[in-house]
Order: sequence, then C-alpha cells, then structure tokens
Amino acid sequence: MTTRRDEPSLLDSLSRLAGHLFGMAQSRLELASLELSEARSRLMLIMVASFAAVLLLWGAVAALSAWVAVALWPTLGHAVLGWIALAYALVGGAVVLWLRAKLRNDPPLLADTLAELRSDAAFMRGDPSDRSNEKR
Repeated sequence: MTTRRDEPSLLDSLSRLAGHLFGMAQSRLELASLELSEARSRLMLIMVASFAAVLLLWGAVAALSAWVAVALWPTLGHAVLGWIALAYALVGGAVVLWLRAKLRNDPPLLADTLAELRSDAAFMRGDPSDRSNEKR
C-alpha cells in the first residue's frame, strides 16, 4: 500500500518537467553550437582556399594575357586589349551569376537546429504528425 508520501507531489512533477525542458534546451543549444562551429570551419577553409586560388589564377591570367597581347599585337593592334577585357568581363559575370544561384540554394544557417525546435514545439502542442521525421 502506498502512502501519500510515496506519490510525487505537484512540486516534484514541476521540478522534473523543468529539468526535462532544460535538458531539451541544452541539447538544442549544443546542436546550434556544433552547427556554428562547422559553419565557421567551412567558411575559414573557403576563405583561405579562395584567396590562394585568386592570387594564383590572377598571376596565370596576367601572364596569359600578356602573352596573347604580344602574340596578336601585330595583327589586331590595340583591339586585342579590348577583346581580352571582354573575355574577362564575360567570365566574371558568369561567376557572379553562378555564385548568386549557389547562395540562394544553400540552406539557412542553423537549419537542423530550427527543424528540431519546430519538432519540439509540435510535440509540446501534442501534434504527432510533425514528429514523423524524428531520428531518435
């Protein structure tokens, strides 16, 4: 036979609920921290690699441009510089368009964390249909 003291009180239940909520919030913050750390690492790698690539490609393009200009100068004269500039402008525009499309299609920062928070909110509302993609 259980006594009244063996049953959890309202205060005990609220304390356990608060503990669960803090645990859930902590795991979501850890996920957000992990995502931000990964994003920072990717950004640093991309920045360093991009800077190195730009320097090396600039040197190659400058040397190639000088070679083409010298080789075609007797036949085209000053027009060769305009054609080289036009080629650079077209390639640069294509790179800008590609980069803009890539940035539009990238997922937002903290997408996994936001999805988990939406899932948690749906669970708290009692909507089991939003937790069908749960990975736990």
